[in-house]
Amino acid sequence: MKKLLFIISVLFFYGCNTNPDYKANLELAKKWVQVFENGDIELWKEIMSEDLRDQAPLYGMGEVDYATSQQIAEFYINSYTDVKFNDPMWLPGIDTGTMTLDGSVRAYGVWTGKSKSTGRTFTLPSYHNFDFADGKIVYTGEYFDATGMVNSVGPVDRKVVVATLEVKKGKYEEVQALLDSEDGLPTTRAYQGCSHLEAFFNEETNKFFIIEYWDSFESWQNYFDWRLNDDPSKIAEKISPFLVGGSNGLVPHTNNISYKFY
Repeated sequence: MKKLLFIISVLFFYGCNTNPDYKANLELAKKWVQVFENGDIELWKEIMSEDLRDQAPLYGMGEVDYATSQQIAEFYINSYTDVKFNDPMWLPGIDTGTMTLDGSVRAYGVWTGKSKSTGRTFTLPSYHNFDFADGKIVYTGEYFDATGMVNSVGPVDRKVVVATLEVKKGKYEEVQALLDSEDGLPTTRAYQGCSHLEAFFNEETNKFFIIEYWDSFESWQNYFDWRLNDDPSKIAEKISPFLVGGSNGLVPHTNNISYKFY
């Protein structure tokens, strides 16, 4: 009788600590890994719920929706190759209220891969968790140093151009509006050879500082010549009246050397 009660108690404990959905959910989580190993965005669309909430790894992004999560996935697929999730440890998730397995999946592993643009490699320990509904992934969290990874595989050298615009007193808003317009800095960023652009305004000096990364200084020169001579928007001419000294209020600093990322 005691043996029978023991067996029943073991079976009861086992039954409370298994989940019939876990095996199928685990396969979905493994398919999520395959998305990045195989560069398969169609598989991502197949397994992700449109109600998805994704705790993104990029600094400051927080929890994002389906569309933004897809953009992040496409960024990784388009930017990296030879991607592998090494030594994965797959674990069942637990409902912290009942302390029973709830069908969710957790994973630890090490991502490795190579930047398509620079050829530099990365090794990245990570943790992931997945929740499921109706045969789809409805929640996922990625926890790793995404910003550090992007920086680590970036170019060893960057061609940096720093442009300053000295603005007349009281004309900040006019210049800001022109820079923010579709013909302004968004066009600069989209120009062939420009890989990064950021800008800010210093109130003490009344100057805009525009920091640009280019594939080469020749690419920047081609862009600058186009802005001055062939740009149909004529935005340089529109900005000039708001600058101290007119067109001389724009000063580009090029041929910078000894770039380092610290």
